[in-house]
Amino acid sequence: MNSRELMRAAMLRQPTERIPTMPQICHDTPVRIFAAEDGRDWIDGMRRCLEQPAAIYDYVIRLVRKIGADGLRLFVKPEAMRIRRVKDDLFALDDKTGERVGRIDLLGGGGVIADKPEPPIETLAEARARLETMVQGYRDEKIAILRQARERVPDLFVASSPIGITMNTYATLRGRVQAMLDFYDRPAFVSAVMELQAEAAIRSAEKLLGAGIDCFYIGDPSSSGSLISPQHFERFCMPAYRMFCRHFKSRDILMYMHICGNSRLILEMMANSGVNTVEPLDPLGGVSVAEAKQRIGHKVALMGGVNTLTLFMGTPEEVRNEAIQKCREGGPQGYVLAAGDMVPPETPLENLQALVDVATKSLWR
Repeated sequence: MNSRELMRAAMLRQPTERIPTMPQICHDTPVRIFAAEDGRDWIDGMRRCLEQPAAIYDYVIRLVRKIGADGLRLFVKPEAMRIRRVKDDLFALDDKTGERVGRIDLLGGGGVIADKPEPPIETLAEARARLETMVQGYRDEKIAILRQARERVPDLFVASSPIGITMNTYATLRGRVQAMLDFYDRPAFVSAVMELQAEAAIRSAEKLLGAGIDCFYIGDPSSSGSLISPQHFERFCMPAYRMFCRHFKSRDILMYMHICGNSRLILEMMANSGVNTVEPLDPLGGVSVAEAKQRIGHKVALMGGVNTLTLFMGTPEEVRNEAIQKCREGGPQGYVLAAGDMVPPETPLENLQALVDVATKSLWR
């Protein structure tokens, strides 16, 4: 089996000759790792990715190839931005006026923190309009560029993501505080917007199929696992996930669900959503690979579990030992070795290599 076949078999809980690995690498990690080699500091590297978004694919593919991982995530690239650097800060500018519109979050993935955020939606019509704008971001030319990036790694497993389905997107539409209050003040509105989000996610995912990807990455950051109750997750989030998974059940596409933070209380619901794999099994959120294997490993594959603080602050030996432990807990089949969330931007190359080597060299045996 090549890497692509290994990943697919593992996510289907089929026997494999070794455990595959797909660290959650975003472009800010290789930007830092390759800064000295490229003759620019990492902030200029981030600026390049904002001004020329196709460079994001270059950085991620370059690092994945260097460490020998089996899979990677390639997302639809954002719009190019006009950027100004002031010392160690980057600011987004209006294309026409040159006026500042926001600050770049250099510690959180490179998104824009807008000076004037969009006002919260109040009606379903406003929700539809905002979601339609998100779907339109998956334009044919962007899908074509994603496909070109995918074709550069034909032997590797590639996951990509439609627009968000549940709490993260809902909080974007309503504001995080108001989103929480809506559970009690406007529950019918929450459910209706979640359904609209699922419909929009399906439409954007249909476009993604044209890029030749292997897997949909769906889910939420820690708001679903740590900031809302299991009862709220079941009532408001699960219907949207099930709707999405049902739509693609008969298609030749895999799906995995990412909910970081404390997903321990909702593992069974995640496994019953219709996805093939549950991740990232964040130990900082109290999730154990061994417990997840016992509780849901007979239904879905598992991915993740290596502490991101170990990756960031530990030694290669500490990373190696922890990765070996996770492989023994999650393997020998139906498990993909990965970090317990996004690989921290400042992770040393040798630590990332230590994690990958445990899988590719079967050191856990």
